[in-house]
Amino acid sequence: MTVKSAVPPARLRGMRSASVGRIGVHAVLLAASLVSVFPLVWMVFGSFKTYKDLVSSKALLPQVWTLDNYEQILTRVNFLDAFRNSVVVAVTVTVSIVITSSALGYIFAKYRFWGKEALFAVLLATMMVPGTVTMVPLYISIARMGLVNRLLGIIVTGLWSTFGIFLMRQFMESIPSELLDAARIDGASEWRIFVTVVAPMATAPMGALAVFTFLGNWNSLLWPLIILSSPERQTLPLVLNSLKSIYWTRYELWAAGSMMTAVPVLTMYAFASRFFIRGISMTGLKG
Repeated sequence: MTVKSAVPPARLRGMRSASVGRIGVHAVLLAASLVSVFPLVWMVFGSFKTYKDLVSSKALLPQVWTLDNYEQILTRVNFLDAFRNSVVVAVTVTVSIVITSSALGYIFAKYRFWGKEALFAVLLATMMVPGTVTMVPLYISIARMGLVNRLLGIIVTGLWSTFGIFLMRQFMESIPSELLDAARIDGASEWRIFVTVVAPMATAPMGALAVFTFLGNWNSLLWPLIILSSPERQTLPLVLNSLKSIYWTRYELWAAGSMMTAVPVLTMYAFASRFFIRGISMTGLKG
């Protein structure tokens, strides 16, 4: 006796095609992931190799594991000073941008005042101007303020972010205005509403903005290269860039320095990835 399938043949073919399609998509994503991760893996193992092992061996794992590369980075260049300077700049700018962007995003989203839309349009227009165009006037302004060759010269120029304001405004518009009106009826001030009602609801987009800002300032090279000249005031990207002139072909030292620079960022993202992904989805931004 022959048992016939309850699923129509056309539907079976569609299910098989969908399965094959999913397998193909996953294979492409897996290949792209491996290509993206491989340079990081090479850098990790390369930082534990000797120079001879790195340039002569094609093996991924070191033949002889060594920590001498990290020791040379810590002792021969101002790495610890640069690390401290990068932490000061990145943390200060990140905290400032999160606060100012949240406050201004809330104002643009929930307050009505004359010229609001025109002002917001002007702010968005500044995002279309390449940063290199403003380098000269920005440097002149910083020089007149006496902030050249000072970390404050980098911090002052990053106290607020147009992208951060736009990001937070996108989320703030989704907060029900009735909730804010209820808080006003209960006698809450505008500052208390922002701190106790709006800010707790915006932790996810604020976390996403913090990750964006911290990464951008931690890896910034061009502006600090223009502003800072003293070795003791340089940031990590400047120290890594100087390795090219000091150790032109010492790739194992470059790998060790890059690893010591990347580890804090990777650690931060590991803790903040949940807020980062959730914040991007809540603000409606698409890649």
